[in-house]
Amino acid sequence: MLLRKILRLASRGYCTHLTKETFSQQRKVALQDKVSKLHRARPASTTRGVVDEDKVGLLKRAAVLVPLVLINNEPSFLYTARSSNLRSHGGEISFPGGKFDSVDKNAEDAALRETEEELGIQRHSFDIWAQLPSLQGRDGKTAITPVIALLKEPLVLSDLRPNSEEVSSVIICTVAELCQEKNQAFTQFGSGYTLPIYFGQQTHINIKPKIWGLTAIITHLTLNALIPEMYKLKLPFVKKIRVSNKLK
Repeated sequence: MLLRKILRLASRGYCTHLTKETFSQQRKVALQDKVSKLHRARPASTTRGVVDEDKVGLLKRAAVLVPLVLINNEPSFLYTARSSNLRSHGGEISFPGGKFDSVDKNAEDAALRETEEELGIQRHSFDIWAQLPSLQGRDGKTAITPVIALLKEPLVLSDLRPNSEEVSSVIICTVAELCQEKNQAFTQFGSGYTLPIYFGQQTHINIKPKIWGLTAIITHLTLNALIPEMYKLKLPFVKKIRVSNKLK
């Protein structure tokens, strides 16, 4: 299936020492080239996971921002823990984002607007790097476009203004810790569909927050596009164990 093919293309390397140069202009150009290859890998028809561009307009539209941030000089990803009061995916770890509004012209507009509403970060504070292929939402009726963007200035957590109706807490995961094997896992569905899982570091608010589902897929694709020579998580296909008739 297509998403598994794209995830295989996104399985290389290993993280070692990382600096703010991880978010350099050179890295931006290389990431854009990698993402363009992911787009070209898509076939002419929709398959599970990835939505073909010709079909995106037939579905509901949503977008998420993948915020690349420097905090304490550490290259990091910014996530949010969704409020448990939300009817949809309450309590889950996600990237800021949501459904298109009438004022949104495209995925970039929607992702930046939602991030400003959820966290108080003004949209002009980001440098847009790339858009990943649109992914099918859990409901099967929504095309979700991830927009990768760099926060231009180092992040100061106290400057954030989380909307308590949508966000219960802000979670920062450094690129280095996302690459550590102890913080990685995978899950395989009965059909053989394998997806990544990440575990964030424990804080006084979150106990080893689990990053899974669509957010984990987006994290996986972004890490590979950003540091393909260092990121090493592979998503194996584990064959089912068949019980011999002699053992039944």
